[in-house]
Amino acid sequence: MVKKEFIIELNGIIGTIHTYTRNPFMVGYTEALKKAVENNDFDTLRIVLDRVISWYNTEIDKIKSDEYVLNKNLHEKAYGILLEYREAL
Repeated sequence: MVKKEFIIELNGIIGTIHTYTRNPFMVGYTEALKKAVENNDFDTLRIVLDRVISWYNTEIDKIKSDEYVLNKNLHEKAYGILLEYREAL
């Protein structure tokens, strides 16, 4: 995945995460992720991307099994995009 594609998807990823959690760390990570992409700050981008992926690693199974989460497919898509972009860096 190239940067332009990731930028196009980023607001959707962030919005999807925020529908599930308002955890202050995740809110901060997603804000930092957006800034890092905008500023071409690849060091910060890698750090924050790893933290968001790590959060998804621990939460994705809970999301998939939570009867109150209605957008499970969007979480799976967001998680996949994050993994794909991280691998491309």
